[in-house]
Amino acid sequence: MLRVVHTFGRNAGSVELHDKRVVRFGRAPDNDVVFDPNHDRDASSHHAEARLEAAGWVLYDLDSRNGTYAGGQRIKRHPIASGDEVTFGTKGPRVRLELVDRRPPGPPQAHAAPPPTAPAAAYPAPTGYPPAAYPAGAAYPAGAAYPAPAAAHPALAAGYPAPAAYPAQAAGPPAQAAALPAQAVGYAAPAAAHPGHVAIAPPAGARRVGERTIAMMISSAVSAATGRAKPRGTVELNAMLHKEVHAATAGQRRTTYILASLLVVALASLAGLIVYNRSSHDEISQLRAELARLPPEDPRRKEIERRLGTLHPSNANFGRNLHDRVRKGIFMLASGREGFCTAFAVRPSVLATNAHCITAAKRRGGTIVALENEGRGQISFAVTSMRTHPQYRDSADQLTPDIGVVSIAGRAAAVLELATRDELAAAGAGDDVYLIGFPERLTDAANPVATFLAANIGRITGANGRPAAAADAWLIQHDARSTSGMNGSPIFNGQGKVIGINAGGYLEGNDETISGQKTEVVKASPYKFGMRIDLLDAILR
Repeated sequence: MLRVVHTFGRNAGSVELHDKRVVRFGRAPDNDVVFDPNHDRDASSHHAEARLEAAGWVLYDLDSRNGTYAGGQRIKRHPIASGDEVTFGTKGPRVRLELVDRRPPGPPQAHAAPPPTAPAAAYPAPTGYPPAAYPAGAAYPAGAAYPAPAAAHPALAAGYPAPAAYPAQAAGPPAQAAALPAQAVGYAAPAAAHPGHVAIAPPAGARRVGERTIAMMISSAVSAATGRAKPRGTVELNAMLHKEVHAATAGQRRTTYILASLLVVALASLAGLIVYNRSSHDEISQLRAELARLPPEDPRRKEIERRLGTLHPSNANFGRNLHDRVRKGIFMLASGREGFCTAFAVRPSVLATNAHCITAAKRRGGTIVALENEGRGQISFAVTSMRTHPQYRDSADQLTPDIGVVSIAGRAAAVLELATRDELAAAGAGDDVYLIGFPERLTDAANPVATFLAANIGRITGANGRPAAAADAWLIQHDARSTSGMNGSPIFNGQGKVIGINAGGYLEGNDETISGQKTEVVKASPYKFGMRIDLLDAILR
């Protein structure tokens, strides 16, 4: 087996044990040892693999971008010695590889055969005992493991004197005495051990029985051994056993009661949280609808916005659940081996993206394909047609509806849910939004793995950047740190529905003095913008 100890990188401190003949390393999720796709970027998607060969473990580099290093030396093939430090890229994640022997379990220990018993000597049955205890004329071997009747069964000692007829019995080992505790819980020693013992078979399936059942079983055994319907001492024995078993299980009952109480409290708390979240969502929807109806200058907007800020429900798993639900509906648009934009399924064979991405695709020429997210470049659909919004203009002087669709030769595995008109009208500044797409640095057509981003809406305006009526406010400003490859990404609201398409970012110009001359320097703004999703209606109808 191969133990992998992470010593540097996002997973530093974690340990993995792999019982396989081939162990793969890389950032892609289908590897055995998976590095963080955002933090450990020096590692390739499929970087290296360790193989168990006839001579031992050997590490192979899989033509990685930044190389694989063992002992500080770049390697293509390296026999692994236990304790080797391997680095994936010059500044990438590092692991220590340890070889672990897999030891088969040893053979079961043999049990010594019991020693032969001494020849049996016939003794008469002792006087003063019931016939069932020691049948007359039975053979009781000298020195065998037969204790005196008082030790053989507690019930036989009640009201009978200890016999003096069998001195050889005292010489036997205390095997039957060790079996006595088993009798107290309903399992007697085998009947063959002594004719006076009554074997009580365990319940079918070895199920546990209650304390009253135990007492009844022992009572039945005593009755059979003594030949009496109600032997002397049975009532007292049942009462004693009931008391002892009840005391022995008191701790278990207390623990059961405590756990049951905690479970009731937890279920009540969960029910209260569900009711609270549902009421919060209802109030949020009502306030957002009211906010959408108010004109921009209405003073009541501030109070509604303040209330919305206090009601937003938290959900630590929302982003993960959203990603898992829609990830197969996200696609990378690529030409040849190079990706350039993101798209997403709005119908089984129709993907939405930016109009400027379609313009770029036409300039590139050749075959344009849509690669399914996390499909390792093997799930690919040819783009058969492309359409842009009728009002889109490829101009840097003004913002126009930068939105379009492409048709594919196939069907997407998941189709994203679009927000309704009421939900779009209710969106506003401060709302949480989420984007899933392919940043420019990660547009690897051989390994399309999308990135999840969280952000907030800064404002929603008309094309001129000023407040507008809901029907004309289709420009969504947000603060997600996206790059050009994220253009065409869906923008989700807090309910996991698509409200827009990411389209790009602003440019900001500042006057700076360079070599004694004042020069205007243009830089990318941290603020990005998207197009409201209902602009698609002009294309899809």
